[in-house]
Amino acid sequence: MRTRLFSAHAAFITTAALALGLVQSRAYAIEVPLGDDTLALDVNNTTELGYHFNNRNDTAVDPNNPTLAPAQHVDDDYAEWFDRLYLRAHYRKLSLGLRLDSAVFIDTPTRADVQTLVRDKLGRDDLALENRFNEELHSRYGAALPGGARGVIYPAKLWVGFKHKSFEATAGDFYEQLGRGLVFSVRKVDEVGLDTTVRGLKLGGSHKLGDYRLAASVFGGQLNPTRIDFSTGRLLNGSGSPLFLGFPSATPIALWVPNPGYDAAAPVPGVPEFLRIEKRKKPSYLEDGVVGGSVSFGSRAFDLGLHAAVLLRQSNSEGLARCGVRPDADVDACEAEFPTFGQVEATRLHDQIRNFSASLRVPPIAQTVDGYLEVAGQQQTDGRVVVLEGDAPLREKELFGYAVYANVNVTAGAVAATLEGKHYRSFFALGANIDAGAPPFGAPELNLVTYSRPPNAESIYTEPLGTPDLCNTGGRGRLDFTVAPEKKVFAWLGRYLSYSEIDATNNECNTDDELRTDTWDSAAGLELSLQRGATHYGGWLGARFVDRAVSAVQNSEIPVDSSVFYREGYVRYDITQKLGGPFSLGVLGYHRRRYEPTQFAEAWNEGENLVALNFNPHWSFVFGTEYQTRPGFPTSYFNGAVQYRSQASAKWHQKVFDAVRLFVGQRRAALRCVGGVCRVFPAFEGARLELVSEF
Repeated sequence: MRTRLFSAHAAFITTAALALGLVQSRAYAIEVPLGDDTLALDVNNTTELGYHFNNRNDTAVDPNNPTLAPAQHVDDDYAEWFDRLYLRAHYRKLSLGLRLDSAVFIDTPTRADVQTLVRDKLGRDDLALENRFNEELHSRYGAALPGGARGVIYPAKLWVGFKHKSFEATAGDFYEQLGRGLVFSVRKVDEVGLDTTVRGLKLGGSHKLGDYRLAASVFGGQLNPTRIDFSTGRLLNGSGSPLFLGFPSATPIALWVPNPGYDAAAPVPGVPEFLRIEKRKKPSYLEDGVVGGSVSFGSRAFDLGLHAAVLLRQSNSEGLARCGVRPDADVDACEAEFPTFGQVEATRLHDQIRNFSASLRVPPIAQTVDGYLEVAGQQQTDGRVVVLEGDAPLREKELFGYAVYANVNVTAGAVAATLEGKHYRSFFALGANIDAGAPPFGAPELNLVTYSRPPNAESIYTEPLGTPDLCNTGGRGRLDFTVAPEKKVFAWLGRYLSYSEIDATNNECNTDDELRTDTWDSAAGLELSLQRGATHYGGWLGARFVDRAVSAVQNSEIPVDSSVFYREGYVRYDITQKLGGPFSLGVLGYHRRRYEPTQFAEAWNEGENLVALNFNPHWSFVFGTEYQTRPGFPTSYFNGAVQYRSQASAKWHQKVFDAVRLFVGQRRAALRCVGGVCRVFPAFEGARLELVSEF
């Protein structure tokens, strides 16, 4: 294959948590005398080099119709290099920071490679022989290439901060959360590859009034999600906002399509079989704007907060509609001039969304009880233009919703109890204005980016069906009992009623029984800590039952009425056994038995298991297995990893090789959830080397 290499400068950084969470981020400062004070510099870098073999995700694709899923075929046999470099400086009351993100793709398929793939791998000689090679097919395959086979380096994050006593200001990129995330929440979630900030200005301050404290903050700017999806290599191309100079941007592409005027039975000289069409560049992300703030007033006994955020989107839908009705309208030109993404999720169909809430927090009283209550509202206005009626635009209707979330913790001796509940009605997480359509201009892998994160009052491992929190009432109670200082048992029970699992687009929360699902979620487990924490045993059993309120035929392969909507039973475990000397053995994993009749006629098993031999404190040797029994997919996956941690910083090589991890093997495609944030990770087979350096 011809190598396509984007030349990039040396490397990137981010504090990367490596497998099994064994590596912790540390900050090593370089101190430089400057005047009467010291300038402290932190340099952190994470670089990752990987090679993709055949990840076996094409087994479910019909080889007689390869145009169905080109992405399943071009994500094999290429190399990639990702890098993140953090530079931080601290001087007196000032702080500055910069993060450079880079991506390089090597050995990606050329046109000749795709022709060979069509002929040999897919067994379609008729699409690959001489002039009958389907140029349209190659266009689709080329569009599916990771990153479009392009590389990039750009200043992903940059900021300057000032802090003096009770006042602070930040210009550039910053994280922000209001309340418990109902109103607004942008932060870093490494486990699912999310890192969203606001690029703008933030001011905050506080003042004491006797026994009371008053605090306030305001912020505004444009949202800045990560533009490289490090799991798939997909690039998120912006619209060219001046706040994001040097960021990835779209490029025009050429497509070859069959010529409708070509007659294969009687070809005419000069009439080609295929026509070359230039497609104008289109962004996959329209930068969203936001303004918001919060005020809190409280004492040692309570804290009352008011929070608000207004999301302001780029609005091109009316311009697109008017362009489309011109007599000489060019669809491609209209879409390039007025980019507007087709969406079904409500917050992406409205150009102004107002979130607001009031919260009450009660700090621990006598170290026994504490609580939190938040009531929020949401107004979605300025709906996208659906069509023009004469000269008047017809818009999506406005939506109004609300949410209530509460949490109470009680501790009494050896017993600790947690109760949390929610009641949401037409209350949406704020989705980013990202094109979820197909490449080359879409970025479906990054459609999970949101700017708020309503608490779901569930286990952190729960996988959503439909959009359960859109119209949901329920809660969960957890009880922990400490049998001895190092022995604990626990259990939880949750109960939920949802009207948006059967119909994920039930935006106005129709509460007909035909749309209702009733859920019971329960688990029980134990934790034992021995040998002063060197040996640890943890595990729990759980089950989840989701039933329809009204029975229905859910699958053509199961032509009978049934109330079963979802079933799951599982076991999860986390064990570390000290073996003697510096050695310990770790075992981590889960097994799940699942049944979802709307998707599959039969129940299936899936699981992941890791076994690690640790030579403390530096080395870990890991062997992993994964499996699933869903039809149409590979069933077994095997992998191994070696990990080194320096645990010191006195010498240069200990800083350069702060953490090193080599992964070789396979990982299955799966939906993985962390703290209520879920994303589908693609299948992987190959090798991946990670290096973390900290100075």
